[in-house]
Amino acid sequence: MKSRQQNGIALITALLIVTLATTAAIAITSELQIEIRRNGNIIHHDQAYIYAVAAEDFARYGLKLDHDASKIDHLNELWHIIPVAEDIEGGTLEGRLDDLQGLFNLNNLANKKALDKERFQRLLKNLELTSEESQQIIASLLDWMDADQTSELAYGAEDDYYQGLSEPDRAYLAANQLLSHLSELRLIKGFTNGILQKMRILPAVDTETGEALPTLFTVLPEYTEININTAPVEVLKSLNIKISDEIAQQIVSRRDGAILDGGDVTPFETVEDFKKYLESISIKNANTESLSVSTQYFSLNAKTTIGQTQMNLYSQLKRNDKGISTVISRSQGVH
Repeated sequence: MKSRQQNGIALITALLIVTLATTAAIAITSELQIEIRRNGNIIHHDQAYIYAVAAEDFARYGLKLDHDASKIDHLNELWHIIPVAEDIEGGTLEGRLDDLQGLFNLNNLANKKALDKERFQRLLKNLELTSEESQQIIASLLDWMDADQTSELAYGAEDDYYQGLSEPDRAYLAANQLLSHLSELRLIKGFTNGILQKMRILPAVDTETGEALPTLFTVLPEYTEININTAPVEVLKSLNIKISDEIAQQIVSRRDGAILDGGDVTPFETVEDFKKYLESISIKNANTESLSVSTQYFSLNAKTTIGQTQMNLYSQLKRNDKGISTVISRSQGVH
């Protein structure tokens, strides 16, 4: 009987040891599989990033060819109408260039020129912001960028406001310099999620079509002119109080004929041409200051997919007078 008990204990012990060994082996195997997948993802991410940076070189080359071919920039040029779509080893690479100077550069407001403020106010009104909302964000934005501690009327906000914030916000100081990214607006008084959505800085869709609405604002490191050959309808309307929806569409039809209806490409060759066109449709003495027909700043969205890894690289490019482009900023992820 005693011998049988000992045999039973030995069997149970052996089964316990086998169970523990099997459990340990499964855990080690699972951990190894996770590590293999993790290392694979890291390798794929590095490969994706290298391909995306290569897309920057391709974009810079294309912008140099464009500069050498023409001194004006418009939406019928190859850099805009032919996005990159290439099969690469293990995946795909897509790239698209956009003109940033067709948009309203928020940093232009730092110069406190009346013309830029008026255009900004008209643009906000066209986006259905109320007068009070517009006054609030303009005053707060100017205070955020200027170097002094004097608030703009009752709507502004300087260090005393931001240092007085309590939970869930944390106290901080005003930047007292130009904006570095559109996401910085979240820190500024008055820029609520609702306002940011009205301004299309947060994603917004057309309620009728369900399509995503185009971006209208940008942040560039210096004062820039608006390219009238690439500006969307909303930005064109902000240039002059007499430019209605209908007139803005006429301007777009005139300059983008090939895109809209297969007609001739007739971008504005000079700002004076644009002024003459406005006069031809009864808009006299239009102020064309800070407008241009060419662009220095572009954005590149390079989307790389390798295996199960997908990466978006957003790059800002600046092209100089000789057509040479340099990368001035990069960011990854959702933009």
